Amino acid sequence: MSQADFLPTLEASLLRRQLMSMVRRLRRQGSLDVLPFGLLTVLGAIDRAGGDITPTELARRESLRSSNLASALRELDASGLIRRTQDPDDGRRVRVGLSEAGAAALRRNRQLRDGWLQRSLQGLSAEERELLRRAGELLERLAAADED
Repeated sequence: MSQADFLPTLEASLLRRQLMSMVRRLRRQGSLDVLPFGLLTVLGAIDRAGGDITPTELARRESLRSSNLASALRELDASGLIRRTQDPDDGRRVRVGLSEAGAAALRRNRQLRDGWLQRSLQGLSAEERELLRRAGELLERLAAADED
């Protein structure tokens, strides 16, 4: 491996560690909520899917095992955080969406995480905040990149 090959590897490793540090911090902030983070993750996935999706499609999109997802959906349903409806095209299938209580719980948790981040951003200069905004655009492009 040449030094030219090694440098991108170091950069990738450093970026991964930095991103994971931020993810862990945001999870810590989110864990201040009364709902377990795993259930909040499922609520967020339903929301990202447009609020109306089959459990099978949800498991595929989020790379979840169907048994784990089924357990989480039962718990969310029992807590009144999701609603289940029959699929209009195939009555044998069920679709899940957020209930009003589920949407409110997800908003509350996002506010916990966003509030911490907003307070932390205040300690940065306008130039640093702009740099982070631009870096965020690049991170979104990286996240959308096709896997080889």
